[in-house]
Amino acid sequence: MEISQLEIFLAVAETGSITKAATKLLRAPSNVSTRIQQLERELGVKLLVRDKRQSSLSADGVLFRDHAQKIIDMVNDAKAFTAEGEPRGKFRLGALESTAAVRIPPILASFHLRFPAVDVELEAGSSGVLFDHLLNGQLTAAFSDGKPAVPALTGIKAFIEDLVILTPQTVTDINDDFRASHPTAFMFGTICSYRHRFEDWLDFQGIVPGRIVEISSYYSMLACVAAGGGICMMPKSLLETLPGASRVNAHEIPGKLGRAETWLHWRRDCRSANLKAFITELKEALDPGTPAMGEAA
Repeated sequence: MEISQLEIFLAVAETGSITKAATKLLRAPSNVSTRIQQLERELGVKLLVRDKRQSSLSADGVLFRDHAQKIIDMVNDAKAFTAEGEPRGKFRLGALESTAAVRIPPILASFHLRFPAVDVELEAGSSGVLFDHLLNGQLTAAFSDGKPAVPALTGIKAFIEDLVILTPQTVTDINDDFRASHPTAFMFGTICSYRHRFEDWLDFQGIVPGRIVEISSYYSMLACVAAGGGICMMPKSLLETLPGASRVNAHEIPGKLGRAETWLHWRRDCRSANLKAFITELKEALDPGTPAMGEAA
């Protein structure tokens, strides 16, 4: 079995026609047909159901298509494995929900224009999940809160987030009466670094929540707060993009607790062409006048 055979098969599967696949691959239709027949003989199954106008996948062909695509993806990843290779294939990137929504879309758009052969897969999630997926190899790099926490990781500082506490419009001040009301606190799951910051703020303010409700969407948190259901914390940059932001009051968090550094993390032992290209893209997108260019030791 050859990689070229799999590429030809996938082209036929995509176009539904040997003739169209041949045009796409710049091959003769007879060559495409022959290579498919060779693959079928090797596998011992019929991959295509042929008629005069089109070639559709057989039941076995449908099953084999997924395997063929996985093999091609792995080959493309292998080609992009070395730092000297041309960026191409899959690049698995993770990011905090807020970072994925606000900070990196223009960077990803620019990266795609410069490296169209790279297929970016973006995973948005909490810092704890991103950390685990980065260490076990499910992600190549991830935007998360703070400096790399273990020696196996390194990274560069990318963004500064100002965090705010959101309350209903009826709450204009975090005072003793508000503290005594034991408001409901809306948070992400327990493995979220922003949740830990929120819990530290509550402790510092002497606020004991009446309930803690875990919500996995900032938009839903905002809606709950606007309806008078409680309080939450989120980056100010994200709040400014959400519909309904004018229906809540935003309270600044003074000091270090209210300023979060977002870093791009990656494993020290990973320096693929895709990663190097993305790091370069990120650095070019950052303001060169800020200290965001320093790489962790």
